[in-house]
Amino acid sequence: MTLYNKGEFVGETVESILNNTFSDLELLVVDDASTDNGLEVVRSFNDPRIRILTSTKNTGRAAAANRGYDAATGEYIAVVDADDLVDPERFQKQVVFMDANPDIGALGSAIQGFGANDSLFRWKEDDTYNRGRLLFGLPVSYPAAMIRRSILEAHHIRCNENWKIPGMDYLFFLSMAPHMRFANLPEALIKYRMGEQNMRHGRNAITDRIELDKEVFRMVGFPITKEQLALHVYLSEGDPAGLSASKVPELWKWVNDLKQLNQSKGVFPEPVFSEELDRRWHRLFNLLADQDAAAALAHSRCSSTVSLGKIAHIGKRVVRRISGDK
Repeated sequence: MTLYNKGEFVGETVESILNNTFSDLELLVVDDASTDNGLEVVRSFNDPRIRILTSTKNTGRAAAANRGYDAATGEYIAVVDADDLVDPERFQKQVVFMDANPDIGALGSAIQGFGANDSLFRWKEDDTYNRGRLLFGLPVSYPAAMIRRSILEAHHIRCNENWKIPGMDYLFFLSMAPHMRFANLPEALIKYRMGEQNMRHGRNAITDRIELDKEVFRMVGFPITKEQLALHVYLSEGDPAGLSASKVPELWKWVNDLKQLNQSKGVFPEPVFSEELDRRWHRLFNLLADQDAAAALAHSRCSSTVSLGKIAHIGKRVVRRISGDK
């Protein structure tokens, strides 16, 4: 657990960890020079399984996480955010699965949001599916992850300490991908607290995503220009704001270029990779129909799917939008 100014929540989190049915664990808390009472809250627990690492200065989440990975001694490393709640059977269920599946290097689960958002977030159980979607997101949820420490050590895998914006966890798993298989348990084993304390809160998601995508493409060895990065964010974020009718054909070309790139380099499993690109491309149609009829028609022309049904659909969205404006 990395800890920075989560004093309001960390006591409840620590309690949920220590009360797990699997008790053969060490709770390694890496405090990154907190300025609140979080460290005192952790120290108030009289449990010999707690080990605390402190820092005289704030170094950032990635560097703090690396100090934890360096100090960990267990066979498995379970990640817990300092404001989340751990299901009482999380560690038991994950250890049983990892023991039975030695080919799996990182295991996640579904997570249940609470606080500002109570959505349930799921990841597919299959490694091939998650690996095929790896250009766009995490193969497992970081705050629900259990990682085989031997793989981290054998391949010297650590977080990028220079990375200061959201996405550190995604890049971490991306660096693991060539060396391990991923899996997920279907049940929610973490309650993920959502609110202003989250790192992404209040940030510009598009700007952050463009920077993240730039690093992802570098890591997987796919060439990408500044213009292509600006187009790719429509696929990775799924937000069509600013996607004009003139840009839609450029995005369509980029989708096909990506398919050809992967076919030549074989980085991501097919057909999952191409199917994910198609899914992200097609979902833009309804979003475009809500904001720009010309862009939605351009999308249909690129897809060779212009039809009376689609034109009628665009018309209904336009009428609804005008009526709403009135």
